[in-house]
Amino acid sequence: MANEEEKKDYRIITRDIAGKLNLDETYTFTWLLFKSDYETGESHVLRETLREVTGIKDVDTISKYTAKFEDLGFLRKEYNYRNNEGQLTTLVTYHVDIPKSNWIRFKKDLLLEDIPDELKAFLVLLKCLCINNTNIIYYNKTEISRRLNLSPKTVKKYIDLAIKHHKLVEVNNFFLITDNNIILDTPHTKSNFGLRIFDKLAREKYDIIYNYCIEKNVIPPPYDFKLMEVLCIHRYDQPEEELETAVRNGDRNAKKHYNYYSLKYNLPKLCPNLPPQIHSLQYFLASLINTKCYKERVASLKKEVELPILYL
Repeated sequence: MANEEEKKDYRIITRDIAGKLNLDETYTFTWLLFKSDYETGESHVLRETLREVTGIKDVDTISKYTAKFEDLGFLRKEYNYRNNEGQLTTLVTYHVDIPKSNWIRFKKDLLLEDIPDELKAFLVLLKCLCINNTNIIYYNKTEISRRLNLSPKTVKKYIDLAIKHHKLVEVNNFFLITDNNIILDTPHTKSNFGLRIFDKLAREKYDIIYNYCIEKNVIPPPYDFKLMEVLCIHRYDQPEEELETAVRNGDRNAKKHYNYYSLKYNLPKLCPNLPPQIHSLQYFLASLINTKCYKERVASLKKEVELPILYL
């Protein structure tokens, strides 16, 4: 169980916002969550405060948004009237619904990142479309547009922006959210034993990338388990020693498997030219596990090296 401080650092939000709230409304709702009690959902935040933290121009817009949240069942408003020296004032208490199921989690640091506010909201909405609490979206841009009720132009704009800011990676037929403030809740993390075994493989593959960068006089990216996990799951899930042993023993199809599954073999072929410094492992994801990149690279090398062309 998360301790009190950890609970204060994140909020859960219903997936039902997808397709019902636009970007500005989503951003306002995320801030309202952090201005609410993390257990009860009760909030006495002023409209002026929400206007300041969200950058919304006027309090009337805030009122319009919170009215919509109430209509959708995301919260309930309680009005308290007070007579302040002959002037009647209205205080609003918000009771935000805390979902028991069908929710996602995100950290407060997401709202403080140095990226556009609309992009923060877009990442939260994208997370609502992820499969089985992962950070992977298997929908194409057209389907994402339909499910989020956003125009294709808007979806393309913010997907491109997310990729530019290293918050999203497009690989093969899926998108991967790489922002660490969008919390990953995959089932395997419940097993410490399974996590240790997989972390060992991920670190083995990372060492290969690290050493390759050093050989190239390139500053390597820092270790990121989530990104290495994706790299391993979608292709490089076999220990290098086992692949090499199978080749030495002359096992059937061992060479083909080595050529396809070995990171040590594919790294210099699929990533021959590197920039002086690589800030994130996601730089390697597209080239190393993208089917299209693999096919194109194999085709260009066929005259030089005999490589099997395997299709995913």
